Amino acid sequence: MSKACYVLEVLQFITEREGSNGWLAQNGKMKHIGYMKGNFKTKQDAVTYYNRHNPHMRPLRKYSYRSDWDPETKLLYIVRDDYLTNATIDCFSMDDNTEFTEGYTKNKWLK
Repeated sequence: MSKACYVLEVLQFITEREGSNGWLAQNGKMKHIGYMKGNFKTKQDAVTYYNRHNPHMRPLRKYSYRSDWDPETKLLYIVRDDYLTNATIDCFSMDDNTEFTEGYTKNKWLK
């Protein structure tokens, strides 16, 4: 039996309405960027990790598991079940990244 595992999905909030990069042309206001290279044993661990690294933002709350979008980076984060996702986005701290080597993955359980 496998253990539950969670990741942070990274999305970009599209603020422009018109143009080829606007939300009308993109068919939505949020664009998937990728998944963070960190794993969490619980959803609450992901919430705690996000909140600790984003004190300038309103806290990610455990009832929605979705952050507000950051006005500087235009990024927002959603806690997701990890279904063997292809993690491509660095964690808030590079030391927190899961280590991938040929044929081996060294998981770091973040909190």
